[in-house]
Amino acid sequence: MINIFENNLTSKQQEVMDKAYEALMSEVHIINYELYQRLRENELSLSDVYKLRNSKNKQPIINEDEQYHLF
Repeated sequence: MINIFENNLTSKQQEVMDKAYEALMSEVHIINYELYQRLRENELSLSDVYKLRNSKNKQPIINEDEQYHLF
């Protein structure tokens, strides 16, 4: 079974990635606030992640661009 939430990073590596993501989002916030808002609106919330993890549908749908359709 595919675990769509596993990125194979250690806790330390994930922390570095999270900080880099937030730094980039901070720059987007300054440069283009509308884009920043759109990006934040499209992020999965923690409750979304829990819903997906506990979903009965364990087989993700992958589109032609090899991206997951989660909902």
